[in-house]
Amino acid sequence: QALETRDGKLRQDAEAFAARLNGTRVTIAARVGEEGLLYGSVSGGDVADELAKKGFEVDRRQIQLDENLKQTGTFEVPVRLFGGVNAHITVEVVPQ
Repeated sequence: QALETRDGKLRQDAEAFAARLNGTRVTIAARVGEEGLLYGSVSGGDVADELAKKGFEVDRRQIQLDENLKQTGTFEVPVRLFGGVNAHITVEVVPQ
């Protein structure tokens, strides 16, 4: 019963955090080659660093990128917070 109470509290906290995080827009400037492809890529760690600058502490492993972002553009990225609680953020990769 104590575990259920603890999990319920963690779920409530995650849902409140998801409500604040949903719709957050992150802009990352990256070096771009001639064809619009990035030199390197934007990883979940880069997104987590930008979220931290906005006051959201999210672990890079919670950011659900299928693969690193390798081109400029706007991407919807899910963030897994707690068993079944997810938020969605917008990541915009712009030329530096």
